[in-house]
Amino acid sequence: MPKLPQPLLEVAWRHRGETGKIHYRVRRPDGSPRHLITREGDALYEVLEQHLTAIGYTGPKTSDEASSEH
Repeated sequence: MPKLPQPLLEVAWRHRGETGKIHYRVRRPDGSPRHLITREGDALYEVLEQHLTAIGYTGPKTSDEASSEH
């Protein structure tokens, strides 16, 4: 089985107010980015959901949460 030389998936996130969707960005072989979405029920959604939960990510911060960090 071939092993990919570089990570393919770079980042995953949610948009405020959206449920059942996770956005993610991958890199194509030519280095260009591609923004994609996976939805609840997809195998990739479950994997990304587990990883986001493991790092404590629950979604975008509210403006109050962001301002209290400074």
